[in-house]
Amino acid sequence: MVVRYKPTTICFWPIIVKMTSSAEYAAAQASSGPKMELYGIDKDFSVDRNALTVLRGIDLSVREGEFISLIGPSGCGKSTLLNIIAGLEEPTKGDIRTDGQRNDRRLGAIGYMHQKDLLLPWRTVLDNAVLGLELRGKPRSQIRRQALELMEYFGLKGFEKNYPSLLSGGMRQRVAFLRTVLADHEIILLDEPFGALDALTRANMQEWLLELWESWGKTVIMVTHDVEEAVLLSDRVYVFTARPGRVKLVLPVDLPRPRRYGMVTEDDFVKMKAAVIAALRGNDVRGGIA
Repeated sequence: MVVRYKPTTICFWPIIVKMTSSAEYAAAQASSGPKMELYGIDKDFSVDRNALTVLRGIDLSVREGEFISLIGPSGCGKSTLLNIIAGLEEPTKGDIRTDGQRNDRRLGAIGYMHQKDLLLPWRTVLDNAVLGLELRGKPRSQIRRQALELMEYFGLKGFEKNYPSLLSGGMRQRVAFLRTVLADHEIILLDEPFGALDALTRANMQEWLLELWESWGKTVIMVTHDVEEAVLLSDRVYVFTARPGRVKLVLPVDLPRPRRYGMVTEDDFVKMKAAVIAALRGNDVRGGIA
């Protein structure tokens, strides 16, 4: 169980979770500089010897400890942008900076969780959780002990020896999150982490992720097709146009934290959700929200 907003520090390896008040969180966000910055990112692919432009002129920044979401039509290049940030692809044009320095060595230095949990069916929950650290050559006994210390925190205690086929979709995603957290990267990329879940499980997982992130303090960039999810989880929402993807709207989400799923029916939430939907549909966004 996560106990939030108390002036204490809970130590797990390899993360240190510092509990803060919502006022302290807001002050930290206001004072922190960009953790990552993207300038003028273009991406072209060659298809049948013709250039296919996927992204054009993307400027994006994320502060340390901030949660931002990318949303846009299918095929607009959101996942391609995550691949570029992760170092799996290189931009055709543009610069990427981390902590103010140009970063051309991103591969392996940024956490990346895909929509599919990618759990290996022949490995138990525990063995799947430590896979990334095993591949990095960490001592097996040490990393298993470290993973076991986090099982209860991730709602997996008692399931350590189960195989993925015996887990619900939500629990499989928790294992994938644990694997990502154990890698201890400062920046985490999430590509539609709840897109394959049913509506009820997705809502539960969104609240779970809110608790995890609000006590975790990592910098998160998430791709989603769910407007409600983007507004509920994020500090800012980037709305993309159809391909070639451009940033059409950057929406600051000025809702108090900690957040809960019940906020989705409140007036301020509904107005922000409407602004994102209007941008996605190509309408003008009025009222100064942009």
